Amino acid sequence: MGKTPRKYKGARTPQSLKEVRASARRGAVQTPKRSQARSLVAAALAVITGAKPGDAKIAVSNASSALDRAAKSGAIHKNAAARRKSRLAKKAARVAAGGTAVDAPGKRTAKSAAKKNATPKVAKAAASKAAGATGGTKGAKRPAAKGAVKAAAPKAAKAAGKSATKKAE
Repeated sequence: MGKTPRKYKGARTPQSLKEVRASARRGAVQTPKRSQARSLVAAALAVITGAKPGDAKIAVSNASSALDRAAKSGAIHKNAAARRKSRLAKKAARVAAGGTAVDAPGKRTAKSAAKKNATPKVAKAAASKAAGATGGTKGAKRPAAKGAVKAAAPKAAKAAGKSATKKAE
């Protein structure tokens, strides 16, 4: 075993082997609870948005119960369950009050391209990219900071003065 490389890189001590077994048992119990909570929340959001027919109150109640069960067993953190329940209840209340429908479950809305390009940083990057594509200097460095330009100006003048005096001699 001296010079040959180790092939097994897992747990070695009895305690760590026992923890691996316990972790597998916990995962077998907790994964289905997390999955059920996630799917019931998605189903409730689908009912709230109108993507699926059904009673929103019952769907939210079922999702809330599933989140509580998952938190009780430790499959998810109790604060995470509370946060998800709160957000779900807010969305349901907004729609029930005649507000706008919320986004479909699982879809995250990104900024529109126009709104994104309106930010100065993105617009500047897009402009420099366009300049590079239309024949600008490829890989040009950013302009130096103001302080660096001020510090470099006297040095350049001094160097120019020295070269002029050398030529005169």
